[in-house]
Amino acid sequence: MITTAKIAELEIKPIPGNFDLDHLKKIHKHIFEDIYEFAGQIRQENIAKDFFSFGDARFIESGAKELFGQLKQENYLKVMSAEKFSERAAHYLAEINVLHPFREGNGRSQREFTRTLAKNADYKIEWNRVSKREMMDAMIKSHVNTKELENLIKSVITPIQKNPEKTLIRNQNKSLERG
Repeated sequence: MITTAKIAELEIKPIPGNFDLDHLKKIHKHIFEDIYEFAGQIRQENIAKDFFSFGDARFIESGAKELFGQLKQENYLKVMSAEKFSERAAHYLAEINVLHPFREGNGRSQREFTRTLAKNADYKIEWNRVSKREMMDAMIKSHVNTKELENLIKSVITPIQKNPEKTLIRNQNKSLERG
């Protein structure tokens, strides 16, 4: 319940950052600071879940630097169609999941990071429209192929209209020009 309230706070007031490891750490800290004393800290031990070993703890920071550097080169996925955004967001979400930088709370932190990334790119992701089972299945499969995760993101993403009144006026003017 505590984490649900913390995530709801972030939907109203996202944590500002540069979409890098420090930004992800701040998100993790905010969500879990009342639960884990290690909130916001990179894990120092190797971990596995259901026979899958996550990224070696020794290489989390260097792997993250490379991954988030690629995200920066892609201009944080701005000015992309919903299809392209979903494809690339699935890639980054899957890669961050493989890094699994925290001892606990990776999934919620990763989804919040991705939701904030989407908002920055003028999209809204509504994770609450996805069941835990669907999310877990897509994340597990993303270790091999991100297509299911991409489709899942595509199903919960909508463009954010910056100023709907201007868009409406612009569309009305276009109609008048054609008429």
